[in-house]
Amino acid sequence: GGDTSTRIETTKGLDYDGVTDVRYLQEKLFAALKIPKAYFGYEGDLNGKATLAAEDIRFARTVERIQKIIESELTKIALVHLYTQGFTGESLTNFEIKLTTPSIIFEQEKIALLKEKIDLANQMKDTKLFPSDYIYEQIFDLSEDAYMEMRELVREDSKRIFRIAQIENEGNDPAKSGRSYGTPHDLASMYGRRATSTEKGAGSGEVPQGYEETPEWGQPGPEGGRPREKASIYGTNNALGGRDPLGQHGMKGGYPSDNDNVMENLTSKTVYYKNKDMLKDIVFKSEEKKESDLLNEDNIKDLGN
Repeated sequence: GGDTSTRIETTKGLDYDGVTDVRYLQEKLFAALKIPKAYFGYEGDLNGKATLAAEDIRFARTVERIQKIIESELTKIALVHLYTQGFTGESLTNFEIKLTTPSIIFEQEKIALLKEKIDLANQMKDTKLFPSDYIYEQIFDLSEDAYMEMRELVREDSKRIFRIAQIENEGNDPAKSGRSYGTPHDLASMYGRRATSTEKGAGSGEVPQGYEETPEWGQPGPEGGRPREKASIYGTNNALGGRDPLGQHGMKGGYPSDNDNVMENLTSKTVYYKNKDMLKDIVFKSEEKKESDLLNEDNIKDLGN
C-alpha cells in the first residue's frame, strides 16, 4: 500500500585479495608443463611419499614419450651429418642415441615388471603347456625376427661358457686347439679304445683318422680292407686268456668250434659209419605198432546168453 516504505539493502561486493588471478594462471602453467608441483617446492598438496612416488612415475612416463621423439629427431640429424662427412653403408647407421632415464623409481618399476614376466615364463615352460614361441610373442612382446636373434645369441653364450670352462678346468682353448678335453664324450671315446692307443682325432689342420685317401690295411676305407668291427679285443682269441677268460662256456662244454669238441664229433662220426649196418638194426629199426583190439566186436560178450 501507500504506507509501506521502500527498503533498500546494500549487497556485499566481490572479495578480491589480489592473488586469485595469480593462482589461476599458476594452475594453468602446471597443467601445461605436466610437471608435479613438488618439483617446484609446492608440497602442500601431497599427503605422503607414496603420492610423490606416484607423481614421479607419471612424470617419468611423460618425459619418456618426449625423449623418444627427441631421440628420433636427433638420429635423423646425426645421419645427415655423418653422410656429409663421407660415411656410407653400415658405418652410417652404426650408432644409437640414448637419453638418460628420467626417474630411478620408474626404472625400478620396469625391472620389477620384467622379473615377474621371467618368473611367469619359467612357470609356463615347466608346465610344458606353452611353446617358447608363444612365450616370446605374448609375454615379452617380441617379433619372430627378434626372438630368433635372441636364440642365436643364447647359443653363442653357450659356446662362450664352454670355452671358458675348458680354459679354467683343462687349460685348453678349443677355439685354438680344435679339440676338447674332459667332456663325457671324450671319456666315453677313451674307454671305448682299450685295445689301441690311438688318439680320438687328428691334430689341428689334419684329416681325422679313418678318412685318409689311402688308409692302411685293416683301417676303415675303400682300400683298407675289412674295417675293425670291435673297439676292444676282449672276448676274442687274441685277448689275454683267450675268448673265454672266465671259463663260462668251458663249464658248459665249450664252444662248438673248440678243438676238443671238433675231434669228439669226428670220432663219433667214424664209429657210426663203421657200425652203420648194425646200428640200424639196433637203434634205428622201427618196430611195427600193434593196433589195440580193445574195441573189436569180437571181444564184446553177450551178457544175455
